[in-house]
Amino acid sequence: MRTFFTSYTLVIKLILLSLFSSPIYAKSGLELAYGFAPAKNSHLRAGDTWRVSYSQPINHFDDFLSQYNINLRLELSAQHWDELGSTNNHVFSLNPMFQYQWHFEPMSVYLELGIGAAYSHNTYYLDRNLGSNWLFEDKLGVGIIINQYHRLGVSIAHYSNADLANHNDGVDSISIHYGYLW
Repeated sequence: MRTFFTSYTLVIKLILLSLFSSPIYAKSGLELAYGFAPAKNSHLRAGDTWRVSYSQPINHFDDFLSQYNINLRLELSAQHWDELGSTNNHVFSLNPMFQYQWHFEPMSVYLELGIGAAYSHNTYYLDRNLGSNWLFEDKLGVGIIINQYHRLGVSIAHYSNADLANHNDGVDSISIHYGYLW
């Protein structure tokens, strides 16, 4: 297992270095999110989700995207899905995020959307059978950026294997987040 995470870390570092060899014009950021994942059966308790994300701008498409107020960034996340009285789950994801911004001084309002890949440590969470360790992460968020440094927002993320495995119950996570940009 340790070899897997060492290889996984090396691959992530190589991807990041190759993508970001050009000058960076947008801001990198670190984000902390807390949310919940509803159970499939309404009589069961929802699970808590914690997420730490690092985002790095992708500037290769700036000439095209910036004219439409769109930013593109790569979000690398580590998550902890907590389930009371059962096995907890750890999820790692890599997701390209498109963000549209409306600028007002001293803040901006944003809407973001991304579809990426996630690796789940456990194939079961709450009363759901995810069917596979490898999942897709679909994420939609809305929020504000205050003074160009502080991000506050709400997001919903859906995790599933897109019916590539025998089971595909999927999990939705609704969360609030705070991020700091530099």
